Amino acid sequence: MKITIKLLKVLAALVPSLILVFYLLNHFPNTGLGRIIALPFIFVVNAILITIGIIFFHRFNKPALVSIWITIILLTLVITVLIYPQEYGPSVTNQMWNKMFIDR
Repeated sequence: MKITIKLLKVLAALVPSLILVFYLLNHFPNTGLGRIIALPFIFVVNAILITIGIIFFHRFNKPALVSIWITIILLTLVITVLIYPQEYGPSVTNQMWNKMFIDR
């Protein structure tokens, strides 16, 4: 029973990363063959990070636990953007930075 609850927590914590991957696939499609390696690697790294969070941080009090989980979720989103490949042109982070701040 506890294993399934922990697995559901991992899957629930992966949802924001999954949504971000779908966004990146739609808006930055020039990934080439790097997508074959990068997408599973993104999910494995994020799942390991979330699992470490479940194993080590379950003993904290409620406010600390909430802040730790927010930090872990934000870290998985940053990892997703940083690892996402681009075949040609600038990286995804440079393109997003240029769209938000420079190309106004």
